[in-house]
Amino acid sequence: MDQTPSLSTLAIDGHVHIYKPYDWTDAVSALITNLSAAILSSDSRQHVIIGLLAESKSGQFYKDVISRGSPLTKGSFQLEAGPDADSLLIRESGIIRGYLIAGRQVVTLEKLEVLALGKDVSISNGQPLKATIQAITAQGAVPVLSWSPGKWFFGRGKLVANLIATTPSDNFLIGDIGLRPTVWPVPRLMSLASWRGFKIIGGSDSLPLPGEERWIGKNGVQVTGSFNPLKPAASIRSILLNPDSIYTPLGKRCPLMAFVSRWGRNQLRPQE
Repeated sequence: MDQTPSLSTLAIDGHVHIYKPYDWTDAVSALITNLSAAILSSDSRQHVIIGLLAESKSGQFYKDVISRGSPLTKGSFQLEAGPDADSLLIRESGIIRGYLIAGRQVVTLEKLEVLALGKDVSISNGQPLKATIQAITAQGAVPVLSWSPGKWFFGRGKLVANLIATTPSDNFLIGDIGLRPTVWPVPRLMSLASWRGFKIIGGSDSLPLPGEERWIGKNGVQVTGSFNPLKPAASIRSILLNPDSIYTPLGKRCPLMAFVSRWGRNQLRPQE
């Protein structure tokens, strides 16, 4: 890859988990394969594959790779510390194929999910929604209020609606997920947020079950922006926070029967 900033087409999975049941090589391979197949642009701009990690409180994949002090290698794949803080390089047969960028998933007092993308921040679970978003912003990450099945109804739905109605649209992003079935229409509050000017970032949000890594990269967004391969994490934060960035949905969401199977298996697994 050219080592200078350039206007690039970025294919981004905005909600990546690499759970302990996963084979990490299958996870990064799926990210690269699925996003590469979904890219919409046929122009000559550089295409960059990005996975934005959203690790839960117990998730330590980014830290585990960084703390090794040497690349993580298996087969033809290699993960190593990136050129700037909060980034990992994905190499295949020695060639840079994409990037993983650090980030966290936080559960608020109201049991809503908020992502802190672009940095490995320290945010406690259990804070009120507004305080969580403010804390993420204060630590330099990009806050994303993420949709999840059943979470935006009733009292929590009113809270989300009020936040969308009373907050400037550049304060946070709205997160959609590939797990939302193809037959499930755009949620009403997501449509309201879009109408109010909030940007919607898609991501895979795979489940903590063996084999789920194949869904990584199947849902995301395509964005054009100035990307510096020497500062991948900083570039991504800048692009996500740029009010002029245009997010184009990328890939496909989950078919109904696959959703039923995946969601059912997840509900039956032992809870942490």
